[in-house]
This record gives sequence, structure tokens and C-alpha cells, in this order.
Amino acid sequence: MNQKNNILRKGTALLFTTILVATVFAGCGQNENPSPGASGLITSSSPAEFFQLSIMAPLYSSQPPVTDDSNPAFKALQELTNTKLQVTFVPSATYNDKVNVSIASGTVPQAMVVLENKHPSIINAVRSGAFWEVGPYIEEFPNLSKYWNDTIAANMAVDGKIYGIYRARPFVRFGVVYRKDWLENVGLQPPETIDDLYNMAKAFTLNDPNKSGKNDTYGLNMIGSVNDTMRIIQTSMGGYNQWGIQDGKITNEVMTKEHMETLKLFRKMYEEKLINQDFAALKGIKLYEGFNQGKAGMYFAVIDDGANKHDDLYKLNPNAKVDVAMAFNGPAGPKSNALPGFAGVFMFPKSSVKTVEELKQVLAYFDKALDPEVIKLGAFGVEGMHYKTENGQPLFTDQNLYAEQVDQLTQLKVAPVDTGLPAENPLMATVRKLWKENEKNGISNAAQPFVSQTEAEIGAELEKLLSDARVKFIMGELDEAGYAKSIAEWREKGGDKISEEYTEEYQKTLRMRK
Repeated sequence: MNQKNNILRKGTALLFTTILVATVFAGCGQNENPSPGASGLITSSSPAEFFQLSIMAPLYSSQPPVTDDSNPAFKALQELTNTKLQVTFVPSATYNDKVNVSIASGTVPQAMVVLENKHPSIINAVRSGAFWEVGPYIEEFPNLSKYWNDTIAANMAVDGKIYGIYRARPFVRFGVVYRKDWLENVGLQPPETIDDLYNMAKAFTLNDPNKSGKNDTYGLNMIGSVNDTMRIIQTSMGGYNQWGIQDGKITNEVMTKEHMETLKLFRKMYEEKLINQDFAALKGIKLYEGFNQGKAGMYFAVIDDGANKHDDLYKLNPNAKVDVAMAFNGPAGPKSNALPGFAGVFMFPKSSVKTVEELKQVLAYFDKALDPEVIKLGAFGVEGMHYKTENGQPLFTDQNLYAEQVDQLTQLKVAPVDTGLPAENPLMATVRKLWKENEKNGISNAAQPFVSQTEAEIGAELEKLLSDARVKFIMGELDEAGYAKSIAEWREKGGDKISEEYTEEYQKTLRMRK
């Protein structure tokens, strides 16, 4: 899971191919009289007085939700925000192509999700004046001001300026998911240091943690995508989160001693068979398979996986207990590799938002969408249809209907990571607590706020070169000299150029601040 995805790297011809788009338009001004919505709310404005707003957003389900008054959740969203929404949902697989085609053709909505706001095509559009800078206006909106995080905003800025509203995600999210019952069986305490993690993996392999009397378990389940797993340990050791700053330059992790120390640790664990020996061939959901089968005792990932990926484990063993930990103590205290803190940005084209006054009306919609009632609507739907309230707590009554009518409407607005709403289960409550407590312990990718043309063009290829070499080193197929050759190849093919381009951007930002 790279922090800098390269989703948009496709040829120009592909950008103008036919795109399968699911588009639904809400009726405008059909009812001149105020009417109660399915939420029981009566707005002060009639539909004819609602602000008309067009939005384009990605679709992460097979079918888009209905966006007219027959969908009570959509109707409630419009009433709560005093906005008449015209929505274009685009399947996620083709979404980035659609963004490029829309910009090139000039047929853009007033608000559009841009998933990769640092791609060259978006940067070029921003620098040519195609999108509104919104940074100067955020403080005028109370909910947006409260929502705003300067670190996340810096990560999504272009040339030090804010061209949109980020869609917030947890800033510090990576850690370890482990079998709490196994930890109790082997007599260990929850892990706080890297040594604790190693000792836990070893005990889960050698000390019969499942009390079967057999040698049928191993410590750590991994898959072939080792980069984020490696950075969890590397940052705890005091190292970089892919890119750091050294002597005024943006420098890659491969140039640091912590990087090699981390790889040596995983190599040792592999040699001692504390890691599944077939990890290099595994992908995706295979990360959870050994854990859910009761064979592995831990894995590294986003810790919220611990709260929602283990139904199969509980079916196999209803008495299994899962827990999570993050930000392990190292030379500089508890640290963890941080994410950018956002997943896409709502951006506002000047060709469809003509004036500052209209821009502020658009921003007002996003501000209202941060009201508690709208956040609760997105999380649970409409009371009496999607959920009920029991002992003061919302409980789903029809999750299938929620998935059909409500779930994808969350793509039409922003929401804070901590909504203040009840957690789905006790472990998720722990996860949220750890997210918040460890924001201060996150080590950011120092290159995140900057743009490198070379990285955009061949960064994925270069990262794969290093990833493959890391796997081979962990498995013993490369020694230190062999890994050093891979680093040299990476540098020659473009790694040094990327570093130079990031450094130039970094130095430019420093000059702008003076």
C-alpha cells in the first residue's frame, strides 16, 4: 500500500477511451413547498430555494444509490444541507480516467473528487489556474475550521497552497494485530517495543500458544508486499517513512542504517521460521488467511483490520481473542509510519464555479455536511428505516438497505475520522482511541507535500525494483552486497533524480516561507 499511488499512469490514448459511467441526476425544484423528509426534518427553505450543486465522485459498489426523493437518505442529505444535488457517480476502476477526460474537455462539475491531486495532469491544471484556491476561506466556516488539520493540509497542498478540501482518513493507522488469547497462554505482556514484537513472534512459533500439544503455529503472517510492514518497524527504530530530510535534502530510506537493520530483523525471523515461508507468493487478503485459520498469531497492517477482518476466525474458534498495538518504542520514543491523512480531495473548477460568492456557497454545503445530524445520517442512515435507537445507541435494523441507499452517499461529502458516534464493537473503540493518541507519534513521508515528475512517470517501476530486492534479501536470496547493487540500480534509473526533484520543491517551499 504505497502512500504515493500511481493510479493515473496510463497513456494519453487510454484517457480518451469510452468510459462506463453511472450517472444519476436529482430532480431540481419540482416541489415549491417545504415538506418533511424521511428523517422527520422540515427545512426552512423550499427545494426551489436550495443551492444547486453538481458533484462527481467515485463509486465503490456495483450499483450507485438512487439520487432522488425515493431514496430517504438522499432526500434527508439534501434537506439537512439545503442543497439540491446533481450527482455523477463513476465506477472507481475508471474514475481517474474520467477526471482527466473531464478536465481536458471542460465538462466539469462544481465539485469533483480528485483521488490523485499530485498527478502531473492535476498539477498542470492547478498551476494554469483551473481550480480555486480555498485556503483563505476555510476559517469562515465553523465546521470546516474545526475539521481542518494543518499537517494533512500541507500533505495535499500544491506549491504551498490549498486547492480543495481533503477527505480525512486516520493519520497514524499502522500497527500489529495479534491473538490476545495466545499472548496470555505464553505468559507475555502486550508489545511495546520491537524486541517485544520479536519475542511475541518467537513464542507464538515455539511455545504452543494454542495449547494443541503440536508444533502447528507460527508467529508472523506476511504477504509479498512488505513495504508498509517494513516501515512500521523502520520508523519505530528512528528511520524514515520512505522519504526523510537529511542535510537539507529529501533522502530515501534506502540510504539509512535503520533500513538495513529492519531488513536484517525480518531476515532473521524468516530464517528462524517465525514468518510463513511462502509469504513472497501471497497477495491481498491472504494477509488474513493464516491468522483466520488459527495458524498465525500476528500480522502487521492498519489496526482497524483487527476489528473487522476476522469473522472466519470466530466461526472456527468462538473463544479467540484479538487485540492491536501500534507506535512501538525506539530511540525517539513511540513512533509509527504515518499516512497522508486523506484519501482524495474535493476540488472546485473555475470553469463551473464562476465567482468567489459561488465558491463560498459550495463550501457552505461541505460545512453543513459536517453537522452532527449529517454525520450520523452517513453512519447509520434514517432512523426507522436503516436503524433504531436502543438504550440511547443506534443499532442497524437493515444493513442491506443501508448498503443500497446510504453507504455510497458518503462519497459526496467529507467527515472527520472521529465522528463521536458509537463504535461498531469494543475493539474498534480501542482502535479509534489508539488512532487519536498516536497522531503525535506519526512519522510522515517527507516527500508527501511535493511533486516529482520522474516519480509520477516511473516511480511505481522503481519501487517494485526495491520491493523485489527486499523480499529476496529477507528470504536469503540476496546478501548485503546484492541488495546494495539493487539500490545502485534504483538510483541510476531515476531514484537520484526523484530525490533531486523533491529537494528542489522542498527548497522552494522553504524560500516561500521566508
